[in-house]
Amino acid sequence: PLHRVTITNGYAIGRTEVTVGQFRLFVELSHYRTDADRQGHSTVYNHQSGRLTRRDGVTWRMTYDGRTASDEDPVVHVSWNDAAAYANWLASSTGKPYRLPTEAEFEYALRAGRTTKYWWGDGSPAEAVENLTGERDVSPRERQWSSYFDGYSDKYWGPAPAASFNSNPFGVHDMAGNVGEWVQDCWHDNYVRAPVDGSAWLNPGCKLRTIRG
Repeated sequence: PLHRVTITNGYAIGRTEVTVGQFRLFVELSHYRTDADRQGHSTVYNHQSGRLTRRDGVTWRMTYDGRTASDEDPVVHVSWNDAAAYANWLASSTGKPYRLPTEAEFEYALRAGRTTKYWWGDGSPAEAVENLTGERDVSPRERQWSSYFDGYSDKYWGPAPAASFNSNPFGVHDMAGNVGEWVQDCWHDNYVRAPVDGSAWLNPGCKLRTIRG
C-alpha cells in the first residue's frame, strides 16, 4: 500500500543485481563463508515436482535449480547476513559508503518516478520489460505459473542473467523482477509507524528481514 515518504538526501543504487562473478571476487578476497556454505544446504526449484526442495551442497555458486551458475547470473542462495557482509566488504575495500538500501529507497528506485502500480504501468507490460511471471512462460517440464501477468512472456522461467532487459526510466535493471533482493529493514506486516524519512525500519533483535523486487 502507498504511504508518504520524504527522502531529502540523494543516494545512489547499483544498476544491476549483484552477479555471481562480483560475489566470487568478494569471497576470494575476503575468505568469507556464506550461511549456505556453513550449513551445507540451500533450497532449489525442482522442475519435476514444481516445488522448492532442500538440497545438500548447494551454495552461491549455483543457480535457482542447483546447476553451476555463470558469472553473469544474479547471485542466489545468499542470506541477509551474506548480502550485508558483501556490502560492508565493498565499503571497506573502496572507502565508499556502500550498504544495503532501505526499503523506501529500493521502492523509490523501483517506481522510477511513476505513481502507477509498476514503473511500466498498472497491468501486464506490452513488451518484455523484466523477467516476470508471464502467462506464456513455460518451464522445461511444461509447467506454467498459477499467478501471472496476462499474455506476458519474457522467455525465462528461472532468473535471467543480470541486465538481460532494458533498464527502467532511472537507468536501473531488474528492480521489479528476476530475483528478490534484500534491503536493510526488518519485516513488518504493514506500514503503520514506519519511518517517513526513507530510513530503515529496524527493531532490536529482529529475526526477519525484508525482500523486495
